[in-house]
Amino acid sequence: MPDTAFFNRNQPTAGLTEKATTSRIVRNTALANRVKEIHDFRCQVCGTRLASRRRPYAEAAHIQGLGNPHQGPDELHNLLCLCPNHHVLFDGLEIHVNAEGVVRETHGNGDLGPLRRHRDHPVDEAYLRYHRNLCGLNH
Repeated sequence: MPDTAFFNRNQPTAGLTEKATTSRIVRNTALANRVKEIHDFRCQVCGTRLASRRRPYAEAAHIQGLGNPHQGPDELHNLLCLCPNHHVLFDGLEIHVNAEGVVRETHGNGDLGPLRRHRDHPVDEAYLRYHRNLCGLNH
């Protein structure tokens, strides 16, 4: 009798595998790379340029998220170049960009400074407004 004929889900299953199917949105990696190149891999919030294995590292963050429930587009005007810390804070609605272009704490009075801009990367105010709405700020 094969030793893999039965297994109990309540018992440890070291070495056993299970097939799973997932769905995900396929992003345009060239677009993500473009926003990072425009900003020289520097965070638009803090200006940090990280290195990993002697290569620059930054993250392309969607302002209005892709997929449900946000349905934001995968386009340059809907992206920011952020360090991992500010990406987490932005996605977690802990920071936002106000109408004057200043990055602020959502649940406090702290200013982190102006969002760093570049002429080759216009950011659409409509997406920033959408993000502020998620933060509960556009009343």
